[in-house]
Order: sequence, then C-alpha cells, then structure tokens
Amino acid sequence: MKTSSWIILVILAIVAIIFGAMWVNSANKAKTLMKSNEELQALYESSTSTLNEIQSSLDSMDADLFGSIGVVGEAPGSTPEERRSQLMSTITKMRSQIEADKKRIASLESQLANSKNQLASIQNIVNKLKASVADKEKIVAELEGRLGEMSATLDSERQQSQAEIAKRESLIKDKEGVISNQTYESNRQFYVVGTRKELINKGIINRKGGILGIGRVSVVTKEIDTSKFTEFNLLDQQTISFPVTKKGYAVLSNHVAASYKVEKEGDEYVLTVTDPDHFRKQKFLVIELL
Repeated sequence: MKTSSWIILVILAIVAIIFGAMWVNSANKAKTLMKSNEELQALYESSTSTLNEIQSSLDSMDADLFGSIGVVGEAPGSTPEERRSQLMSTITKMRSQIEADKKRIASLESQLANSKNQLASIQNIVNKLKASVADKEKIVAELEGRLGEMSATLDSERQQSQAEIAKRESLIKDKEGVISNQTYESNRQFYVVGTRKELINKGIINRKGGILGIGRVSVVTKEIDTSKFTEFNLLDQQTISFPVTKKGYAVLSNHVAASYKVEKEGDEYVLTVTDPDHFRKQKFLVIELL
C-alpha cells in the first residue's frame, strides 16, 4: 500500500475519534441540559402552585381584615367585651397566617436563588407577595393598636361603671339606713304599769272630774317623762306581761281596743299587739292595776 493511502487512513481515524469525542460530549451536555430543564420545569410548577396558595391565603386575609375593621366599631347586639374578644381572636389568627406565608416565601426564594435567575418572572411575583404580606402586617399592627385603645376604653368604662355602682350602692345603703331608722323609730313604743297611787306619784296620771271626789277618773297627763316608762320596739317585741290583781286592770292610754288583746296566763296578764299599724299610732301605753 502506498504511503499516501496510509496517511489518509490515519487522518480518517483521527477525524473519527475527534467526532466521536465531540458526539459523546454533546450527548452528555444534552442530557445535562434536559435534566436541568426538567428540574426548572418542576421548580416552576412547584413555585406556581405555592404562589397560588399564598395568594389565596392573602386574599382570605383581606376579607378577614375588612371584617375586623368593622368589629372595632359598634356592632348591634354585641358588647364591647365581645367585640374585643373577637378582634383578639382575628389578630392571633392573622399573625399565625402571616408567619406561615413568610416562611413559605423564604423557602421559595431559596429555591429560586439556586436556579441562577432562570425563573426571574417567578421571583418578581414573590417580591410582590412579600410586599403584600408587609402591608398585611402593617394593618394587623394597626388593629393591635386599636385593640389596645379598646382595652383602655373598656378599663376606663369598667372603672366608671364600678364607681357608679359603688355610688348607687352607697345611696341605696344610705336610703336603707334612713328607712331602717325611720322604721325603727316609728315602731318605738313606751309602756308603764302600776297602781293608781304609783302612777300619780310618777306624774303619769291625774284624777279629774266628779263632785266631792265622787265620779273622778284617771287621765294620762299631757307632760310625758319617758324616763318613767319602759321602752320597747314592735319590731322586736309584741307582748307585755303584768301581774294579775283582784280587781283587774285598766288601759288608760288612747290605744285602739282592736289593736291588742289581753289574756290571763297563770298569775300574769299578757297583752299581745295584734294590729301594729293601729297600735303604734299611740306611743305611750299606760296600764293601771286596780
């Protein structure tokens, strides 16, 4: 074989080796690129799904925030305490939701950073979501401020209410005291029991009328000395006992006869008040032992 033929064969072999190496390298690059594209596609789909979920979460939060702003004001059929409790519950829920969304966004950003800016459009959406979350945090912070004001208002109203209640209770207590005093005073009574001589000597009765000492009667004096009487109160005591005598007794004071009764019990008479309303109209009871 000629030398030129050998040279041609060697050149062809070298060319074949070079093209073979180039083909293998191209195939490897193609496989790597295909794998990278698959990973990017999976990341894109995962990112898109995560973004949709976060956006849905933020949309839901918008509705909650709108409702919470209304809670701060007057709501028919609800008390300030109920509105405050509802607002606290909403704020706690939103805080938890915001923190969860921030963690998901941070995780997504970490994945996008490894994609070497090949999913820049996704990162732009992430940036917008981060701004939206920041806005939500500002609104929640404002609601927390209003919650503090509401708490302060409730505390102030509670203190005012307690002061008003204490004032009313004091007035009621004073009135009850006055009524009690008036009731006690109106039921205050005095009585004295004694023979004619004893009652005359005490200056409680006088003898008046009659001719030459005949037909004279015992009359209670107008000048009353309470120190000569025994005090009692119809609220605590409604019976009076006095000794039995041979001739009996006489009630000299102007008490309504139907307001009491007298019964003999052993060696004593017992006067029982049966109608306190009529009996109390005359404060001084005078009983003469005959």
